[in-house]
Amino acid sequence: MARTRNTDTDTDKSQSTTGLHKISDLARETGVSIGTIKFYIREGLLPKPTVKTGRNMAWYDHSFIERIRVIKELQQKRFLPLDVIKAILEHNSEVVSEREVSTLLGIEGTLYEEIHYAPDQPPVPVEEALARYGVDRDRFDFCVRLGIITPMQREGVSCVEGDDLLLLENFQAMREAGVGPELFPYETTLPIYVEALEKLAREEIKIFSRGVTDHFDPERVPEIAIAAMKHAEQFIALLRRKMILRAMAEIRLGNEAENTGTND
Repeated sequence: MARTRNTDTDTDKSQSTTGLHKISDLARETGVSIGTIKFYIREGLLPKPTVKTGRNMAWYDHSFIERIRVIKELQQKRFLPLDVIKAILEHNSEVVSEREVSTLLGIEGTLYEEIHYAPDQPPVPVEEALARYGVDRDRFDFCVRLGIITPMQREGVSCVEGDDLLLLENFQAMREAGVGPELFPYETTLPIYVEALEKLAREEIKIFSRGVTDHFDPERVPEIAIAAMKHAEQFIALLRRKMILRAMAEIRLGNEAENTGTND
């Protein structure tokens, strides 16, 4: 009897997973890593697996592939933060209204091409890029998990392109300037940058979309967005430098006060 039940169960599992995909299939079809897909599920950007046949085995229908591609498109070509993407997918008007979504998506590829600093640089296979810029695999994989770098599938080959190549080049330049892991421990430093900049990006997009929606000719929105981003980048760099100098001065004054006993 036990053998018959097992056989029936195996048959049911086989039937329930027909036409479905494993998570490795989703990663191969979309060029998004397994770790990132799991992150999307945890954050609610993707629904729970279509079928679970075991504690560590899940199956997904084809809609997951399309949804992952949409998420990647909104991240890479519209530069939308994940909470805005989630709101778009769930039609959550409390985060961003339908008109604001239309404004953001109406920008299309214009904004992407203008601010994507290396659009004409051909994709480079991951292993070749790692060798070219002297970046070790552990750091690269860590950056992929954080969403700093997003490899793309090009004719079945995992590649790095555009700004991601510039990021790898930046890592190389930092190392050659003597800013190595001792001064810039990426395991602890990079998450701080990602968290701070993601929060900033979310707020900037909300402010921008609400500011231009219904107030400007839609045809002018990409032009305004490009100008706003370029000037904001300069503002952020200048303000960051000022904040660093201020923090250094405060630390110096604090040390002087401590050494001279003038804290009170």
